[in-house]
Formats: sequence, structure tokens, C-alpha cells
Amino acid sequence: MGTLATEDKPLFGSVPPGLFRVFSSGAKHFYADLLTSLAEDPFGQAGEIATRKRVFEAIAEFIDRRGRAEVVSTLQSDGVPLVAGQSYIAVYGRLKETGWLAEYRDRYRRVVDFDPAARLVLHTLLDIQKGRVRSYGGAVLNVLTLLQSVESDPDSKALNVREAAISARGFMNHLRTVAGTMRRVEALIMEQPTAAALVRRFVTDFIEALVVQDYRNLHARESPYRFRGQILETGDKLLDNDEVIGRIAAGWVAGGIAADHGAARQPIIDDLREIVRVFAGIDDHVQDIETTTFRIERRMTNVVRFSDRMATVSTDRILYAMEMLRSSELADHENIEVKARLQLETLPMTAAHLYSLPRRRAEAPESMLALQPPDPALLRYLEAIDAFEDRIAITPERLERYVEAALAGSSQLEASAFPVNNIEDFLLFERLHEAELGPLADRYEIEYGDGRVINQWVERRSFLLRRRETVHG
Repeated sequence: MGTLATEDKPLFGSVPPGLFRVFSSGAKHFYADLLTSLAEDPFGQAGEIATRKRVFEAIAEFIDRRGRAEVVSTLQSDGVPLVAGQSYIAVYGRLKETGWLAEYRDRYRRVVDFDPAARLVLHTLLDIQKGRVRSYGGAVLNVLTLLQSVESDPDSKALNVREAAISARGFMNHLRTVAGTMRRVEALIMEQPTAAALVRRFVTDFIEALVVQDYRNLHARESPYRFRGQILETGDKLLDNDEVIGRIAAGWVAGGIAADHGAARQPIIDDLREIVRVFAGIDDHVQDIETTTFRIERRMTNVVRFSDRMATVSTDRILYAMEMLRSSELADHENIEVKARLQLETLPMTAAHLYSLPRRRAEAPESMLALQPPDPALLRYLEAIDAFEDRIAITPERLERYVEAALAGSSQLEASAFPVNNIEDFLLFERLHEAELGPLADRYEIEYGDGRVINQWVERRSFLLRRRETVHG
């Protein structure tokens, strides 16, 4: 157990162990705001090396803005030893002690920076704090742009495959975060006891902090999902082209993220498959977001519609009557004559003045349902569908007849010599590259070449189809 307790874990091994101690004390809000300020100034200034004096000044300036007396009181309650007029030094020492800040020597001066692991943690926390509003269109378009750059120039833009996969995974994680955030907002709204609190929670957690910047465009003409088809098509095209994957692998080797072609090919294929898988399966997450949004909006609509019934005008009068009774000198056993609102001032004159039970509804009469003959146009439409499906169906027999007709007794045939005159020929020609995997593998074999075959229907890699030699005996 001792060995396990002291062994560095892969997830936390590089993070300073006391990093989160500043967030577990009474001064946690002070340190959180201070770290956010330091991330912008001085550590957010491009090209500036922050000396220890510069960091001291930044901390002191933050304390002055926060109110020195308030900060000193907060730090004293946290047990931080302070010297009069030098509270910024104690704060600096606390950040250095817990691992947020690190000092280095730059010739004759001391420079300060965030610890590398601490910087990653801080910026991740800031992204969580500020990154709730995000553009779907920007994320989708970023993946599409990266894939298209790889498709147009796989040699010099090969590294964009990895960036596209990272963006796709981040996009899917954001979708899951949005769905979870929406459910949490829904739970918070449903827990509110009054209409005013419910409306206030709706405004603060659902309108002012929208998790999707362009949510209203999801079903508009400018929907970001209009690029999804292009992403899937481009990803599949790259996966199907061995030559392009080889060129991307060469780019990875040249870029230093793979040792050789063999080590690069499988990660490239995995990244492309990940992109296709993400954008092929986002419908369920979007549907979850839209369903939760509909429930929240329906609840708010009901609140607005029935708010006048939740607090009627008679409430004030009832409360006033109860106050008058409490302040009166009546004994507990005394009776009070109350004129009921529904009390009749005169006797009923006719039966119309008396309460009567609601009339029973008459049962609906039975009727015969007339069966209409099927529409002749519909029958012809269904027959046309069956004929079209039969026309485009690819069977081993039909494929073999096409091959034999093209060979015309020859033992082999180039791809450019196969006839592609109509849609039936096109579909059969497209299936030829699968012949070696199908039921025709025992009769034919395919040898792929380096060139391309182009006709009015398709452009694809050239091949040579030949009959297999039959072994007798």
C-alpha cells in the first residue's frame, strides 16, 4: 500500500501536489480571482518576461483594487502570516509554495512564470468558466477546412489530419457538455418554489448563459450541420485512397510525429475513422439538447400563461381579514356571521336556478366503414419502385454475365475496356473491385495499376481483370 500511495499516477504525476490547496480555504475566491488576473497581466502579455518585481507589482495592484483591509482580513482568517504593508509578498509565497508559480534565473535577475502543468490546469479552468458559449458552425467548419486542406495537398498539409481529429473529439465532448448542462439547468428550474424565482432562474441560467451561441440556426438555412455531409464524404474519400494515406504518412514522418510509414498509417486511419464516427453519430446528442430545450420552454410558457391564477386578487383580502380577526377582541368560541359569496339573496324561482348534474354524452352511432379500392396511381408507383430496385440490384450471376460479355472469350481485360453505357453498367463496373472478396473470387482476380481510368460516369484507380487458371487433376 505504501508503494501505491507514493507512486506517481499517469494523470496526476506531473501536477504539483499542493496545487488545489489555495482553493480549499476561506480565501479561495481571492486566489481564484488573483490567478485569473495574473493569467492576463503579466503572464498574458506577449513577448514580456515577468520578473519577480513585476509580479510583486501586479499582486499589489490587485490587492489595492480588491481593498487592502478586506484582503488582509481574508488572509488572516486563512492563517497566512502577514507583515504590515507587505501582504503581496505573503500571497506570492503562498502561490509559490503550492506550485502555481516557479522562479528561474535569467543571468542576473529572477524571472517568474506559471508552473507548466499549473498553466495548463488554470487555462482549462478558465475555458470551463468562459467557454460555455460556443459556435457550432465554427467547430464544424474548422473540421471541414482541415480535411479539405489535406485532400487538396496531402504532402504539406498532412498534419492537419491530427488537428481535425482533435477538433472533432472536442466538438463531440462539447455536445455532451451541452446536453448535461441543459439537463442541469432544467433540474434547477424545476426546483424553484415560486413563479418569480422560476422566471429569474430561467433568465440567468438559460438565457444569459446560453451554452450554444448559434442554437437558433440549427434548423435554419445557415445551419452548421449543412457541412456534415461534406465532412463525411471527404473522410470516406481519404480512407478509401491508399495512395493519399501513403502521402499523408510521408508528411507525418517529415513532420516528426511518426518514425516511419508503417508507424504512421494506422494512427492516420484511426483519426479519419474517428472524424467520420463523430459526425455520423451527432443526431442523438442534438435530439437530446432539443428535447430538453422544449421541456424548459414549455414550462416557462405555462408559468406565463397561468401566473395570474397562481396569485389571485382575493389573496390580499383574505390576508387582511385574517389580520383583523387576530387583532379583534372576539373570544375563541364566538361565532362570526359571514356572508358567503355564493349565498342566494332570493329563493330560486325555476329549475334553471338549481344545480343540475351535467348531461351524459350520447354514444356515437355506429357506422359502416367503406373500404376504398387502392389508388391506381399508387399501384403504378409501387410497381415502378420494384422495377427500379430490380434494375439496380447486383447479384453474382448478373456481375458474372457482365464480366463475361466484356471479356468476350479473352483471358484478361483492362479497366478502360469495360463498357459503361448506362446505370446498370455503372453499378456493375463499380462492384468489380470487390470481386476478389465475393463469390467470383474463385474465377477471376484483379491486379491494380498506378494509372487512373476515366469515363463519363466515374474516375477510379486502374486495374486489370484476368481469369484464374483452373487446376485439373
